[in-house]
Amino acid sequence: MSQIDLIIFTSIVLLITFSLGWLAHVLVEKLFYKSERKQTNDQVMAEAFLNAESEHALIVDKLKKSDAELTNKLAQTQAELKATMDGLHIARVEIESLRENSQKTRKRKK
Repeated sequence: MSQIDLIIFTSIVLLITFSLGWLAHVLVEKLFYKSERKQTNDQVMAEAFLNAESEHALIVDKLKKSDAELTNKLAQTQAELKATMDGLHIARVEIESLRENSQKTRKRKK
């Protein structure tokens, strides 16, 4: 084998080795990117789930706060209604007694 044949043979072997290495690198890179994309999708879904959970917790807190406020307003309104009804009852009783007194004084004047 001459020196030129040896150089050509070595060049071809190196070219084939480089080509196989590059092909292996491309295949590994594609497989890695697919798994990385899958992880990215999983991460996006996990973040969306965590955001939904936090929003749900905030909404539940707001609803509980709103419910407590409405319950307090209802209790105040019921207390005011009871006080008003009691005052109305007292006023009616007083009016009735004043009518009776008025009728008695009219009868006495006659």
